[in-house]
Amino acid sequence: MTRPDLKEQAKSLGAFWDGVELSPGEHQVSYELTHYALRQAGFEALARQQYQSYLEAHQALLTEAAESEGIRWTAPVPLLARYLNAVLDGLTLCWLVDRNSEDSRGVLRLTGEHLLTFAEKKD
Repeated sequence: MTRPDLKEQAKSLGAFWDGVELSPGEHQVSYELTHYALRQAGFEALARQQYQSYLEAHQALLTEAAESEGIRWTAPVPLLARYLNAVLDGLTLCWLVDRNSEDSRGVLRLTGEHLLTFAEKKD
């Protein structure tokens, strides 16, 4: 079975990454606020809500990709969303440290290719 071409979803990842590079301060302060909330008694729920919203957005992206491309995911969407979140989160933090855009965009390409290994055309 041939793997689908998810060009629109790749564009979504590219658009996200453009936002990282255009507004690094916003992403840095997001990490700072998350860590602050985790260290302050009574504020931990804010960090959980923040990351839950990320997971929901990634699940929606993956679900939309599957519907628009006529595919199904061979792994559970919540796990793929968590995987995608972990990659984007780690990659963003790494880029904030080293500003290596070329390698970061390469990681995004690899991530997209890896996600495609979990996609198959519907019958």
